Amino acid sequence: MLSKQELLDGFGQLGLKKGETIIVHTSYKSLGGVEGGADTVIDVMCELVGGEGTVLFPAFNFQSWTENHYFDIKETPSKMGAITEQARLRPNALRTPHPIYSFSALGARAEEFSKTDDVEAYGPNSAFALFHKINGTIVSIGLDFNSTFSMHHYIEYNVGCDYRRVKEFSGIYVGYDRKPQIKMYSMFVRKDDTVRTYINPGMNELLAAGVIREAQVGAAKIHFATANDFYDNMSVIVREHPEKLHIIEEPKYRKF
Repeated sequence: MLSKQELLDGFGQLGLKKGETIIVHTSYKSLGGVEGGADTVIDVMCELVGGEGTVLFPAFNFQSWTENHYFDIKETPSKMGAITEQARLRPNALRTPHPIYSFSALGARAEEFSKTDDVEAYGPNSAFALFHKINGTIVSIGLDFNSTFSMHHYIEYNVGCDYRRVKEFSGIYVGYDRKPQIKMYSMFVRKDDTVRTYINPGMNELLAAGVIREAQVGAAKIHFATANDFYDNMSVIVREHPEKLHIIEEPKYRKF
């Protein structure tokens, strides 16, 4: 079992500074056991950036809006793992508004992030756009590349690509004012069912180039990169080598 101090020492390898804003993608199991559980990991992340810093945990719940057409900013759970759900439940957490790609924000910029209300998940007033603007740091704990670094979709949207499209979803939205409204939000989805997201080739290229860096904490591999470095270098792959970010599969059923 990893102690809090061992986590602080381990994540200290990342060189995070007080006042930074970080997005933390997590696999709790990958760490191999932590004294105090998920709360200890959250505490460590917050301590590393200090009271003037901000920690964002993905609180994505795709089914809630796209299938059930209902989202409650205070009650809809995160589907991104134990750490993210525990972060969402913290009394001082504020959730960003987009009902598909929301984040639980803790720290100095939490209120600022809670106001990033953009119809499109990756638009100019989105949480991703603010994170990019302030050049935050992406931290991924124990996850395969294809299950993390969600900012790569924001890059695809802003650079432009032919294998994704904007799709609109409507539903009943309950915000912090607790007044149900019919609202519409969109996201940049796969063009069709033959497209499968597979970013590992592109991500491994950025890892080899040192854009994405790697560390070991407990049993988990940690990957991290600044928003600017990731955006600038991933943009080149999106434009010039999109085949490193997706696979085209044969249709399951052929028409005769």
